[in-house]
Parts: sequence; C-alpha cells; structure tokens
Amino acid sequence: MNDSQEHYLKNRKILFFAPAFFNYEYIIKEKMEHAGAAVYFYDARSVSKAWERAILKVSPLFFLRKSDNYFGKIISKHKHENFDYIFIVKCDMFSKKILKRLKTTFPKAKLCLHIWDSIKNIPNILNKVDLFNFASSFDRNDCLKNNKFAFRPLFYADEFNKSIVMHKEYSYDVSFCGTIHSDRYGIIKKIIKQCNNFGFSFYNFCFLQSKFIYYFYKLINPDFWNSTLEDFSFDKKTQKEISEISDSSRIILDIQHPNQTGLTMRTIEMIGLKKKIITTNTDIVNYDFYRSENICVIDRKNPVIDTNFLNTEYLELPKEIYEKYSLDNWILDVLDIKRQKA
Repeated sequence: MNDSQEHYLKNRKILFFAPAFFNYEYIIKEKMEHAGAAVYFYDARSVSKAWERAILKVSPLFFLRKSDNYFGKIISKHKHENFDYIFIVKCDMFSKKILKRLKTTFPKAKLCLHIWDSIKNIPNILNKVDLFNFASSFDRNDCLKNNKFAFRPLFYADEFNKSIVMHKEYSYDVSFCGTIHSDRYGIIKKIIKQCNNFGFSFYNFCFLQSKFIYYFYKLINPDFWNSTLEDFSFDKKTQKEISEISDSSRIILDIQHPNQTGLTMRTIEMIGLKKKIITTNTDIVNYDFYRSENICVIDRKNPVIDTNFLNTEYLELPKEIYEKYSLDNWILDVLDIKRQKA
C-alpha cells in the first residue's frame, strides 16, 4: 500500500463486531485505527462459555432473547454516534430485528458483513444478507453459489509480512501450529512419520481447548488411543510466537476442516511469509497465488508428500499478489472502499 493511501479511514467512525478468534479481532481493530478510524469494538457473540458455544453451533435461536438484549444495549449506548460503517464478522447471533434496528438507528452507516466460515455453518445467514449494504465471504465455492456475497479470502497481519519479519536460519523442515479437530491429528501423525523416514525435521504444536476435550477424543477417536497429554498444549501461542516458528520453518503444514473449502488463515499468512505449503485443501489450485512449486496438495485420507517438493526452494510471486492479501487491502475490500489512485 502506498504512503498516500495509509490513512484510508481517516475521520471515519466504525462500529465493529467480531467473534473472539485467536486475537484476530483486535488485530483488525488496531489496523483500522492505524488507518485513521475511531473504532468501537464489541464481541459479535452474547455468549462465552464452552457449553453455550456448543449449543450455538446447533441453534443460535436458543439465545435469541439474550442476544437481542445484548446488542440492544450496545445500540442504545451509541445511538447518538454518527457511524460511517457498521462492520459485522460472521453474524450468527444477530437477529433480523437487531439488524433492522441498526439500520434505523444509524441510517448513514454502511452495513458490511464478512463471513470467515462456510455458509452451511451459519444458520439463517442467507435470510439476513439482504439487510446488508455489502457482504463478502472467504469461501470461493459459497460465492459461486450465492451471488449476494463478494469473494474475499482472508489476510496476513504484519507479524507475517516478510518485508517486516526478520529472516532466521531454518530450525525445522516442516511445522504445524493449530487447534486439533476432526481428522487433523491423524493426518499430522502420518506426515510426521513420512518426514522421519525422509530425514526431515518436524515441529508440532497441537492445541486443545481443555484436558476434558483430550479425554473425550481419546475415548471416541482411534487416532488418540496411543497419545498422551504431553502430545498436546492447552495454552495458546501468540501470533508473534507462531510467526517466529513459521519463519524458522521451510514448509508449513495446513489441514483445513473437512467441511470447509475456504482457505484457512494460516494458508494466507504463509503468502506473507513467503513459505511453501503442504495442504489438504484441494480448492487452493483455483487461487491466483497457486504455484505447484510452492504448494503441495495432499489427499487427507491418504496423505503422501512428494520428496521433490521437500527439497526444492520457494518460488517468488508477483508483488501485487503479496499486496492483495495484506490486512490493509482486506479491510478495503470487506468495507467495499474504492481505492484511490496514489
């Protein structure tokens, strides 16, 4: 982004709602403030307990009254503000009643929606999208099926910008950092075994939300039967720690949820860090940054790595691709701001 575009949100007021997601909500907030905006941030969910989030995945309507009261208080608190944008990420707990109230209370504000989950995982989202002035999704296939959403993949933050992050000597050939869910752990074990057979080092950080979840998985998931508590971490790593591990690795392993075709945040972050990627996401071949020299697509049911991929160097991409996936350009796109010429 050019210096003349740096303050693209100067004097703008933004009411921002996003769910808690590894601190990305605050990274976005700080970037919008750096661009000149006054940002009023609130959690996009009225619930925080683990059991509440579990019910939320099945039926957000269970919390309808609680959510309407929660958002209603926020609207009343800021009813005299003259917002330029109301920016909502995911929108699983906003009722149509609350969205209409937002539009009525802040008639000059542009109501923008971005979803970084699959549409099928957000109940009733298609019934709400018409209330927004602009809507976007990170899922390419969802956007092809639903033209009400503009396609916008995720971003990499400054911690993953190779022009800012200092290069280090590689400590690992391959690394994985992420939360364990679905079939992830089984795939990781198979990849580690291959790396050991090929003589390549592997760094593994497997995060679980609680020991209860570990014992639950150990009971129902055969991949966990020979595991121990020491194989997992129950404390999150910071974005800085993850970026340092990634920068110290030649290749990053990415395993998306089997019910999701949109690219993970980790995949986009590796564009910024200029890293080679091993991924289970077959849709990645349809993206403008895909190069077979940089990205190895594996079958999640039979993950096999080509040894030639492990041995070759990263292929540099055009400058405009690195710029496109920066957080600044993501904000410009999800708020539907036309770029000004420098």
